[in-house]
Amino acid sequence: MKETIFELEDQVEQHRAVKLHNNQLISELESNVMKLEEQKLDLERQLKTLTKQIKEETEEWRRFQADLQTAVVVANDIKCEAQQELRTVKRKLLEEEEKNAKLQKELGAVQGNSSHLISVD
Repeated sequence: MKETIFELEDQVEQHRAVKLHNNQLISELESNVMKLEEQKLDLERQLKTLTKQIKEETEEWRRFQADLQTAVVVANDIKCEAQQELRTVKRKLLEEEEKNAKLQKELGAVQGNSSHLISVD
């Protein structure tokens, strides 16, 4: 009977040791689970922040592209206007040069007649 009691007491001690070990494992696992949940929350916050940042940067890039396209269109319009104005100025210059040449001829003719009249007198 004493042997049975000793065996049972030994089994109880072994059971308590196993139970204590299991409780320590459970505590460690619960601690690890809490750490992992904190990491998960942190990563979710980071993901949310990065997603927001990417969305903002994408929108900013789209606005930049739209602004750039507008600038290109405006620059092209200005270039076309400048080319048209240049053609107009060149045409006017040519007309003025032709008028100048005509007036130079007339002046030469008038001066020729004046000097001829003065010589004759």
